[in-house]
Amino acid sequence: MFEQDFIVCNNREIHVRIWNRNATETVVCWHGLARTGGDFIELADSLAEQGYRVIAPDTIGRGLSQWADDSAEYEVPVYLNHVVALLKHYSITQCTWVGTSMGGILGLVAATSVLKPVINKLVINDIGPEIPAQSLARIIEYVGDFPEFGKLTEFEQRIRQLYAPFGERTDQQWHQMAVQCSRRLDNGHWVSHYDPNIVKQFDSSKPAVTLWPLFELIDVPMMLVHGLNSDVLPISIVKKMRDVKPDMDYLPVEGCGHAPGLHTYAQINPVLEFIRA
Repeated sequence: MFEQDFIVCNNREIHVRIWNRNATETVVCWHGLARTGGDFIELADSLAEQGYRVIAPDTIGRGLSQWADDSAEYEVPVYLNHVVALLKHYSITQCTWVGTSMGGILGLVAATSVLKPVINKLVINDIGPEIPAQSLARIIEYVGDFPEFGKLTEFEQRIRQLYAPFGERTDQQWHQMAVQCSRRLDNGHWVSHYDPNIVKQFDSSKPAVTLWPLFELIDVPMMLVHGLNSDVLPISIVKKMRDVKPDMDYLPVEGCGHAPGLHTYAQINPVLEFIRA
């Protein structure tokens, strides 16, 4: 069971799921571009059973967090400011960071800059220091143009299709995912629970950003979770990452693309072992 907080970070109200509020060891879980902290419920439940405090926020513009007035706020530097404010709110001086996709990029940047003294372990889920242009374009297209559906069952079918690369789920798990990441419009239709403007930060006319110099600076234990069918993290980038960081733990996940859901024991247990070590 988790509690839910609404805290103010740099004048924006952020929704946070929190497990084991008073535990001393903390794991921060940060979701992907168009997702919410609800993606980590299974992992967080398992971590909480092991005695960890788990904090899983919704990034601004997603889930129950406040939306931005200006799409310029939907950028990594702004998100990092919110991360710093959030950790200060919960008096977190040491933590493990688990980040899926965008959340992994935030962790990578934070661990080499503003949170270098704070993050002591880093789990990055299906993201690397660079993203193939074609894959990024695919994500931008579906995030920026998500259709409306008259019934939640229709919305759920779209979610099942769109997020099939996350890996197999039971019918109940798919239904819960649909509930967690949906909202009703004034006309009664269902859409995904984020501000479509979150993708306006991307500009295909500009050169792709590379984070390889930051990746090389990571000096804490690190684990890479990799969906073997992922187009966002092709094996060529994984090979280079492992060449640069030969001591990095590596968890390949068969039958998954971008990104493994961290919702099955086969995925959760290795992550738990890494965090406990």
